[in-house]
Amino acid sequence: MTIKELMELIGETKFNYVKNLIEDGMNEIQLVTSENVTQYTSALTKDQVAYNLPANLVQVKGVKIKDEESGYYCPIPRVDITDYKEK
Repeated sequence: MTIKELMELIGETKFNYVKNLIEDGMNEIQLVTSENVTQYTSALTKDQVAYNLPANLVQVKGVKIKDEESGYYCPIPRVDITDYKEK
């Protein structure tokens, strides 16, 4: 649906007003959906490639691994999710 179609549907003639309302609504949705962010840590085991994740996991925002020499967490740029089956 385009903004002009939405304007006809609600009977509004001010394009910028409707556009700003839509942008405000999208920003509100983004704020609400990122509200429940939690951190999960797991110990790595040699030769293990699959790890159990929490059942309530919705989205993986990023994966980092701790560098033992520096003590800092380094991001892993790509995560492959294989053999995933949704329940």
